[in-house]
Amino acid sequence: MFTKKQNILKYIVNEKINFILNLFLFLIFLLFFLKSFNYSFYWYEAFKAALKGNADHIFWDFEVYKCSAEFFINNQNPYNLITECSPSKKPFIHNYPPLTTLFFIPFTLINFFWAKIIWGILLIFFLLIFINFQRKLFQTKIHYLLYFVIILFSLDKTIIYSFFTGNISFILQILIGISFYFLSKNNKNIFFIIVCLVSFFKFYFLIFILCPILLYKLKYIKEIIFSILLVGLFYLFNYLFDPILFSNWLSNVYKASIAKGYYEGFGIGSLNYIISLFDILENNKIIILNKREYYEVAFTFLYLISIVSIGYFFLTKNKINKSKSQNLKLALSILLIGICIPRLEIYELIIFVAPIIFLLENFYNYRQDKNIYKIILNFIFISLFLLNGDSGITYPFLVFFMFSTLFFYKKNSKFAL
Repeated sequence: MFTKKQNILKYIVNEKINFILNLFLFLIFLLFFLKSFNYSFYWYEAFKAALKGNADHIFWDFEVYKCSAEFFINNQNPYNLITECSPSKKPFIHNYPPLTTLFFIPFTLINFFWAKIIWGILLIFFLLIFINFQRKLFQTKIHYLLYFVIILFSLDKTIIYSFFTGNISFILQILIGISFYFLSKNNKNIFFIIVCLVSFFKFYFLIFILCPILLYKLKYIKEIIFSILLVGLFYLFNYLFDPILFSNWLSNVYKASIAKGYYEGFGIGSLNYIISLFDILENNKIIILNKREYYEVAFTFLYLISIVSIGYFFLTKNKINKSKSQNLKLALSILLIGICIPRLEIYELIIFVAPIIFLLENFYNYRQDKNIYKIILNFIFISLFLLNGDSGITYPFLVFFMFSTLFFYKKNSKFAL
């Protein structure tokens, strides 16, 4: 009789705990959707204002590519300021290699209005296929419409802001995200081709070819070496094509990387925190270095090596064959490599969203796992989607999320979803 009463009491307590947890989860989701609604209303108003000429023109980053292509075909320097050319009159400069400018030449044949219409349709197309491939890759049980909303408004303005700027990084990051689907389906050649193509625009995206090492050790080392050589050859062709333009491109990349000239920030990646560390050391006269940039680059590279080494140790020790467990390793490898991007911009955060949703949906499922630490972390990490993507806390949050997940992964080496 006493045991029966104990069981009843235990059941009541568990039900109350579940009710509180579900209520807490509901409140977080409610805040997320209220914020999403407010944000969508903001962009609706901004779009209307843009049409009337009372705000920044939509796809203002796209103006850089079109103007640079127009400079190029008119034998002008495409790496000059595009202020006089662009409708938004922004002091922007082109940051992509000379040969990639050829990609935008077709847009010079039409005016800005129709060029932006075509660009917008292209962005919407890539967004839809991105969501489709991410749902297939991570086998989510979330309804398509709900998944779309979560993706669209996660990390405050990561996706929707990237879309409205019209930045090509929106497409590049989506292509990287899609490439992991082919990596998981043993279509490795397509994965390497996509990563190489993306790296033609932004060379540091080549970092994602390290993901196969975290998943399969050195099984695809030949493909990795070939990819590095191919991308290196592409940049050599850029130099041979026009050494002066290549030098101008390097100058613009340098300005963007160290936040000099027309740029005001270092992004939210590791480079930002390494520079801040050196600032503290210099301001307190602990250490003063000549040519400090070289030390900053060296520490950034050392940070990258450290993160990849930690990931390699954790992810390659145990062989996992189950589909969802393999996806766990894939999600972690994406996060590991992603946080190593030195100058992480809001556009680059796109790659984090789907893996985080997958891990929250499966690895931090408080309804199945009663680990009190995981339950607490679950609600902390869900709140991640309420953060502003440009917030100073976003990057530390992503790093903490990755390491805590690695810790639980290592602790339960026989993990099975």
